[in-house]
Amino acid sequence: MFNFKLFEKRKVILTEWNNSIDDQMNFQKAIRELKEGNIRYEIAERRMITEYAKKLYFSYSLILDFFLLLTFIFALFNFDKIAKIFA
Repeated sequence: MFNFKLFEKRKVILTEWNNSIDDQMNFQKAIRELKEGNIRYEIAERRMITEYAKKLYFSYSLILDFFLLLTFIFALFNFDKIAKIFA
């Protein structure tokens, strides 16, 4: 009836090339072989600064969450003192 392929598995090959002359020649050779084999492919580029920014933001988030948790725990242990201030 419905042919949803939500859970279909596909195989993907990811490889990383740098800007050296040898890697550029190997990249062109690999593309040529994919074309000869009539294999569908996609070229994607990534900037390394975005990967570093993701890691930095994740670390920043963990540190902030840790301090928030510590503040909450500190407030729980000192609830009686806090209650006297607002009472």
